[in-house]
Amino acid sequence: MEFGLFGVQAYNDGRNEAFEEFLPCDFVNSFLVGDLEDCKAEATKRSMQRIHEAGKKCYLYFAHMTFISAISAGIIDVGESVQQGPRTVKREGWKERLQELYDWLSKEEYYASVEGFYIDEPFLCGICGKDFEEVTGEISRIFKNKRIFCCFSLAGVAPDIWTLDGIEQVNETTGQYITDAAFDMYHPFDEKYAYITSEMKRRLGNRDNLRIWHIPCVMNYRGDKEEQHAVDHINGLYDLLKTEKNPGGLMCYTYFASVGETEAIGNIPLEQLRGRGEKDKNWKLLWNTIVSIGKEICNN
Repeated sequence: MEFGLFGVQAYNDGRNEAFEEFLPCDFVNSFLVGDLEDCKAEATKRSMQRIHEAGKKCYLYFAHMTFISAISAGIIDVGESVQQGPRTVKREGWKERLQELYDWLSKEEYYASVEGFYIDEPFLCGICGKDFEEVTGEISRIFKNKRIFCCFSLAGVAPDIWTLDGIEQVNETTGQYITDAAFDMYHPFDEKYAYITSEMKRRLGNRDNLRIWHIPCVMNYRGDKEEQHAVDHINGLYDLLKTEKNPGGLMCYTYFASVGETEAIGNIPLEQLRGRGEKDKNWKLLWNTIVSIGKEICNN
């Protein structure tokens, strides 16, 4: 199994403190790195090289909007419907760009440490199932033996819990190239998480070769939660993960949050919950839980 945290990759803006801290540690063995547009950037290349030298793994962040343009359904009110839901148009030359990426990346020694690609909430972003199937199929064809790890929104796997008008759900056909699957929800941990997991697996065909991941909340969600909320969340999802026949791992959200995300949602990331800043809270129990679970996963 693998264990990692969102927001610890080395970005091109020089904000590398978290990467430097977590790369040598014994409780993180998997990283998300940059995106496909940044792969040739020197900072991203150095990150992948150092991950390889440390004997750890990484996933390239597949920023699907660089290959597929979303067309919004427009602004609608609760209870309204639209004749045309969100749809997408593949950008010209997207296949050639994927092939060029492979031709460059496969020559590098650190390519062996690239587990595959990470895709975030594609259907919520308005991507249609047909385009998703075609693009992931091309990734699978070009990058043979590399994984395609997709984190779905609830709208893509459990619309009875939450959805928006016009959002598609994944199915056996559109999700056939997915090798690793997760969903994200940061509400109090309860029995709904097991139900949503089963729905996600059902929609993907209950395949034995599908690896299941979970996304623990290791932050102050919306800025109004107590530490126990996050502790219960990661413990609950870890216990749920251990019931899987083919567990992928935990990718915890989030160590770092952008200013825009903080202003829009109110999330306070883990880096501000370690008592380092003058006004930061110190959620020691959460941190110790993260380290303990991470070590257990990485050492098994």
